[in-house]
Amino acid sequence: MKDKIKVLIELQDCDDRIQSILKRRKASPLRVKALAEELEAVSRGFQEDEEILASLKKDRRGLEGAVEDLENALKKGNDKLSGIKSNKEYTAALKEIDELGKKKAGVEDELIKHMEEFELVSNRVNENKARMDELNRKFEEDKKAVQAELQELDSELEVLRSERDGITSRVDAEILGRYRLIRERLGTSAVSPVVDGVCQSCNMGIPPQMFNELMKCRELTSCPHCNRIIYWGEDVQFQNLTNSR
Repeated sequence: MKDKIKVLIELQDCDDRIQSILKRRKASPLRVKALAEELEAVSRGFQEDEEILASLKKDRRGLEGAVEDLENALKKGNDKLSGIKSNKEYTAALKEIDELGKKKAGVEDELIKHMEEFELVSNRVNENKARMDELNRKFEEDKKAVQAELQELDSELEVLRSERDGITSRVDAEILGRYRLIRERLGTSAVSPVVDGVCQSCNMGIPPQMFNELMKCRELTSCPHCNRIIYWGEDVQFQNLTNSR
């Protein structure tokens, strides 16, 4: 019976390594996906800021044109003052000039705000452009690294699956079916050592009589709590096997 359990321990070790590779194989492309999503978000922000800059440029041209028109109107108003004869017309002209001056000052204030916003958005665009360039570079590097890693993992997987075929050929069909059923149901180990009377997978104690029988290793025994196939983990032969892994 010990030989059968040893083969099961080998099989479980092989299955654990296969499962680990499959997890890594699944996780590797997620790194590239996360980077692609970050790149897309930065790119989207960059495009939005570019559109804002274009709108700000257009608004600034309009404000600059308005300031120029008001300056021309003020010049004409001031030039007109020298030709006015009556006090009433002079007062009205001064009032008109004052209103034009206030309007010009208001437009200039708005223009300054636009220029400040333009500078702010422009700096953000430059930062995003640099970030995009860095992300693009890293994306290409990671994509190549992941492709190489996947190829390496596929090679390891092929070797392990071949090794597994060799191991399963040494396992009785009935025991193999039992092993598969437990592993599929639990999604993890199907074989567990018992140390100091405790199953090392579910951490539950084994009844003394069952533990005595387990030490004799005359038949395949299941943990009464988790139903895993169990063996006496303090047996030197099993310890040598697990320590060599």
